[in-house]
Amino acid sequence: MIKRTSAVAGLFFAIGCQPAPSHDPTLVLLVSIDQLRGDMLETYDPVFTGGLRRILDEGLRFENGTHDHAATATAPGHHTLSTGVHPTRHGVIGNSWLEELDGEWRSVYSVEDLDRTILGYPEAEGRSPANGYRSGLPDWILANDPLSRIVSLSRKDRSAIGLAAQAQGEVYWLSEAGGEFVTSDYYHNEYPEWIQDFNAQTLPGVYSDSLWESMTPPSAFSLARPDSSDFERGDGVSTLPYRAADRVDVADPTGLNSWRYQRTPFPDRAVIAAAIEAIHVLELGQRGSVDYLGLGLSQTDVIGHRFGPRSREQLDNLIRLDLELGRLLDTLDQVLGTEGWILALSADHGILEIPEHLAEQGVNASRLTRDDQTHFREVMAEATEGDPTPETVKSSIEALPFVAAAYTLNEVESGTPTDSFATLFANSHSRTRVTGQQGIHGVYMRRQPNILSWGGNATTHGSPYYYDRHVPIIFLGPGVSAGPSSER
Repeated sequence: MIKRTSAVAGLFFAIGCQPAPSHDPTLVLLVSIDQLRGDMLETYDPVFTGGLRRILDEGLRFENGTHDHAATATAPGHHTLSTGVHPTRHGVIGNSWLEELDGEWRSVYSVEDLDRTILGYPEAEGRSPANGYRSGLPDWILANDPLSRIVSLSRKDRSAIGLAAQAQGEVYWLSEAGGEFVTSDYYHNEYPEWIQDFNAQTLPGVYSDSLWESMTPPSAFSLARPDSSDFERGDGVSTLPYRAADRVDVADPTGLNSWRYQRTPFPDRAVIAAAIEAIHVLELGQRGSVDYLGLGLSQTDVIGHRFGPRSREQLDNLIRLDLELGRLLDTLDQVLGTEGWILALSADHGILEIPEHLAEQGVNASRLTRDDQTHFREVMAEATEGDPTPETVKSSIEALPFVAAAYTLNEVESGTPTDSFATLFANSHSRTRVTGQQGIHGVYMRRQPNILSWGGNATTHGSPYYYDRHVPIIFLGPGVSAGPSSER
């Protein structure tokens, strides 16, 4: 995706570095829909009537867009979207990774910053973009005009921070337990009045549901799988509607907030409501400067992990998101006019179809078992005993039936990759940051396609295969010609 991502950054940078006469866009929007695989908008196209409908009909759509790196996860993807470079250059190679300190390997979360604190939560681990190496689109806009305003919002901290790159602006994410938008002292020493008012007055009206009912018309049911499948992860219930009272004590705000956060579409509604509030209160795009609004919409990922991309739950989630994005675009038109803003929509990564669903369709797909996990650990323990070479570890890993190939650091760094997948790993590579036990020993591993790693999700991402790298790339705004493009 690097060529197309650079196009996103380059287009917006050109806008942001020009004076802002009345006829030019004064607000740049970068919208990431987490886990929105590149074919999902086409799959569910018939049900869209709101913002997604307009983006699809009026936008320039690159239908074969990909992330050209192996680290198909939230943090790397969002940093790539905002910076226009691969993880090997911006440094965020995973949601978390291992770093060696004083001879010991420790886990590092992508946006952790132990020198920072979360405002209002002094005991919580701090957050900032300190682990990233590169500036991005928000930084470039600010460098051109210090009066520009940078806003980045998401349910996830790593998404809000990633879309803001290194910029210090209005960057907020949802607290799972508290149910309000929070930030760290990297961005503010205290909460600005506007976000305090939003948390206290507006948020309860858009983030208070205890029931998720279907909005999907029966005529659209055929776009998704049947509503109940054994391989979904609804924890005993995998049919809409979902009730908080079935899982938590609804009198306990912490449990209720966690239910919304982990199991429903509602956080994205809160994010878009906060974006609309920011447009009005901060006068985004209305002051003669070019401003930036980044939105990380996370619940497609949450619901996809539990129920899969072709589930009735995902269909319902996208119907809701379509309507919320319609509200956002209507607000932009009312405040700035149709020529006053420009938008890019993409995703941080794609997703594997649920293996059991693929198997039903005759595809060779499977889910690794606990025995596979145990066997892998035994093989790794034996292969890494003593002082092994990366080549020894590689050979042992490649003997496993669910492993397609392994690559040593020398192969990845050689500049003459053994295959196209080695290039994808090179684009996610760091000498000082590694993922997995095999990474400690200088090896990258590629599983066979359509094989899901062990864990509690219905499905996941993280591979270098096309289904995990394929994402939509759509531009909408003045001067952008509508229609599809098959260019990659």
